[in-house]
Amino acid sequence: RNGRGGDPRARGGAGGRGGRKTTIGRRGKPLNPTTWTSGERFGRRFTHHKDTEDEHKRQSPLTTLRLCGGVAFALSLLLTLLSGCGGVITPEQRGGTPTTVPSSPLPPPPDRSTAVPLSQPTFTTATPTVTPTPIIHVVQRGETLSGIAALYGVSVEALQVVNGIENPLLLREGQELVIPTGEEDVRSSGGLLLPTPTPLPVGVRGLGFYETPVGSLDCYGEVVNTTPYTVTNVLVRVTLFDGSGNALLSGEAFAAADLLLPSGRAPFDRAPFRILFLSPPPDFASHQVTVLRSELAGALAENYVPLVVPHPSGTPSGSQFEVAGEVRNDDPERTVGQIVVVVTTYDQEGRVNGFRQQTLAAESLAPGETAALQLVLTTYDESPADFSVVAYGQARPAPGE
Repeated sequence: RNGRGGDPRARGGAGGRGGRKTTIGRRGKPLNPTTWTSGERFGRRFTHHKDTEDEHKRQSPLTTLRLCGGVAFALSLLLTLLSGCGGVITPEQRGGTPTTVPSSPLPPPPDRSTAVPLSQPTFTTATPTVTPTPIIHVVQRGETLSGIAALYGVSVEALQVVNGIENPLLLREGQELVIPTGEEDVRSSGGLLLPTPTPLPVGVRGLGFYETPVGSLDCYGEVVNTTPYTVTNVLVRVTLFDGSGNALLSGEAFAAADLLLPSGRAPFDRAPFRILFLSPPPDFASHQVTVLRSELAGALAENYVPLVVPHPSGTPSGSQFEVAGEVRNDDPERTVGQIVVVVTTYDQEGRVNGFRQQTLAAESLAPGETAALQLVLTTYDESPADFSVVAYGQARPAPGE
């Protein structure tokens, strides 16, 4: 009998085989075999009847073990899941004094909301270089390279180098020219005509130096053909020296006329030139002029027709000089086009103090026809004591040729 208050001997001895075994519930209370339930917490109810008590006695330990194993497995799985999520389970302590267990301190979790890289790359931003806006000049009818150079205060050579112009006398209307601002390298790089080994003997005279309002140095002069041949591509170099004879600076320029007729055919046997030194040495003591190039014109001379400018007038006005008149084609057969006029001014000493080259607006001149001439140029120092005018055109093919 397993009821409350049963025979104490019913508990049996330790390991007794024939005694009746009393099932002890929680807190030492025996369970009623007729109403004992197991698995209540898991939603299942098992009722043990008396007639199956022996079978229950054989199965209850195994069932209990299975239930305990299932609970342990569930708890283990729960702990594994919680530990995988980074959680820490602290069992609730019921009564008693808590025991402190020494343990290694855990590092605090990183604060991901304010995470900062350990090292950040440093990017260097290049400072942009301010590039000056280039000055573009569109060639108009009647303009020449020397006139454009004088307009902007630059040298003809600088315009040639920057724009790749081989012959400064061959410009076309509408051509765009980049005006050098002083930052460009204006040294000849091979695109220009190179000096000939043995240039024809051409003289230089009327050299004059003039300081510009911006501190540059203008050098004017005139080349004169001393040969019995027609000469073209005359290139001049002027070199500045200090007091000890050391070369300081040099510049080059072509003569302002395509052709120089043979000696004695003035004014067609001469032409002016201009060299601008943008940064002249302040202490130059002397100079030297060298003709680097002068060639025989050959068949090229047949394409040019000298024109007549009868009785031109010159009127000074401050630092400017105005020339007016007309240009006439006296060739009996050939019609000319692209008419070029070159005006040169001289001071009392015969030095060149200004010149201008201009292409007339007239598209062509037939034999005996005339075209109006009027131009203004800037001169240095005093008003010109004298001036000369040269005009020529390129022969055009006759109709049907």
